[in-house]
Amino acid sequence: MKMSKEEFLEQIMTRREAESYVGMSNVAFQHHIRNKNIIPCKEYGVGRGKVQLFWKDDLNKLKEFVKNP
Repeated sequence: MKMSKEEFLEQIMTRREAESYVGMSNVAFQHHIRNKNIIPCKEYGVGRGKVQLFWKDDLNKLKEFVKNP
């Protein structure tokens, strides 16, 4: 079944939204990215202008990982 635009947008988050959703600081979230506990589904740009997008399902898995290491 094809996902509607609204359904898709509910399932994807920017990095700032993702940090808030999992309740982590910028530094803590970056740590998990470096250790490959969470991987952006899409990255565009470099440096301060870089955009990273994350799937909500992957963020839920990260929440569980952090809760039960």
